[in-house]
Amino acid sequence: MPSPPATGGEALAELVDLLRPRRQGHSSYRGEAPAVEWGVPYGGLLVAQALAAASATVREGQWVRSLHAYFVQAGRGSQPVDLDVQRVHEGRSSAWRCVEVVQAERLLLRAEVMFATDTRGPSHQAPAPAATDPSTLPNVGDQLEGYADTFRPWTTVSPFDLRYDSDPPRLATDGAPASTTWVRAAGPAPRDRALAAALLAYASDLCMLDPCLRPHGLWFGPDAAAGFSLDHSMWFHAPARVDDWVQLTQSSPAMQGGRGLGTAQMHSRDGTLLATVAQLGSIRAPRDHRPAPLHPTPTSTPEERR
Repeated sequence: MPSPPATGGEALAELVDLLRPRRQGHSSYRGEAPAVEWGVPYGGLLVAQALAAASATVREGQWVRSLHAYFVQAGRGSQPVDLDVQRVHEGRSSAWRCVEVVQAERLLLRAEVMFATDTRGPSHQAPAPAATDPSTLPNVGDQLEGYADTFRPWTTVSPFDLRYDSDPPRLATDGAPASTTWVRAAGPAPRDRALAAALLAYASDLCMLDPCLRPHGLWFGPDAAAGFSLDHSMWFHAPARVDDWVQLTQSSPAMQGGRGLGTAQMHSRDGTLLATVAQLGSIRAPRDHRPAPLHPTPTSTPEERR
C-alpha cells in the first residue's frame, strides 16, 4: 500500500490523479480510491469523480452548469469504483448526463449533470459578504488539534486548506445556523477548466452540514454526533478557481427530525460568485446529548500531544 501523503501538495497531486478516471469502455470509467481512515469513501470525492467522468463524454466547449447527486449507499473502505455514464441528451449547445457510481456491484451514488456552452446575455450576482482575511486564520486541523473527541480529517496534509472565519462547530458558542469558511488548494491547481470544476465539487462537501450542527451544540466525532449526506446539488455560475482562496458563506434554513439542509455560496477572493451549493444530510445526536459548554476545553494541548 502506498505511503500516505506527507504534505498538502502531495495530497492535492494524489487527488488530481483520482479525478482523471481511467476509461474502461465507451461510457464507463474506473475511479481509484485513496486509503481512508474513517471506514467509508469521502462523499465529495465520489461527487467529483462522477462529474469528471461525465465531463469526459461531452464535446469541447461544453461546461458543467448544474449537478444533482443522490447518495444511495455508503461505500466500503478504499475499493475503486466504476463510473457508468449514460448520455441522456445531446444538443447543439447543451448535454445532459446521468452517472452511476458503483462499488463491487453496489450503487453508491447517482448524479445528473447538465452541460452547456458559454453564451452572452444579461448577468448579475449576489456580492460576497465581508469576511476576515484568510491568511490571518489558522488551519482547522491545527485549531482542533487538542480536541480528541472531534472528527477532523482536514489538516495541513489534506488536498485543501480549510480555515474558519466563524468558529468550527466544536468551538461555536453563538448557536447561529450559519458559518463562514475559506478553502484553497494546497498547491498549484491544474488550469484545465473541467478538472477545476471537479476540484471545486470536492471542496464544496468539506463542511456543508456545519450550519446544521451549530444551533444544537453538536459536532462530529467519537461519542458525538454522527451524520451522512443524502444528496448534494451544485449550480456553477463562473469558471471554477481553487488555486486561490474561495469563501463559503453557509446557512441552514431548517432541520427537522434530524434531517438538515445546508446551503452555501462559493465566492472567489475577488468576489466572483463561482457556485451555489445545497446539501441535505442526516444528523444523529448521541442519546445523552447536552448543549456544548460555552467554553469547551481541549482534552490536551497541542504541545502535550507532540
